[in-house]
Amino acid sequence: MDKNEILSKSRKENVYGDEREKKVRVKRDAFSQWGLIVPGMIIMVIKLLRTESPADIISILFCTSGLGFTYEGIKLRKKYTVVCGVVLLLASIYFFYKFCAGLF
Repeated sequence: MDKNEILSKSRKENVYGDEREKKVRVKRDAFSQWGLIVPGMIIMVIKLLRTESPADIISILFCTSGLGFTYEGIKLRKKYTVVCGVVLLLASIYFFYKFCAGLF
């Protein structure tokens, strides 16, 4: 391999960033998930204490988790993870329906 071939191969492998950038993105995504989960849980507890239905918050939490599991399962070819993701997405649809039914 000559210098140009090595450089072009390296560019193709690092099109989404080097290893450090990839690790930072993964940690960023995990950190942002906690930014959704913690306030969501607090809002859900407040709604329960006020005897309101937390179906909207549950729907959002299940949807984000379900999408994450489904994506991971498809990319890593893990059937169990895909199934868990689909179950969470179906639960999200159910709770969204419950929320919408409570509006009317």
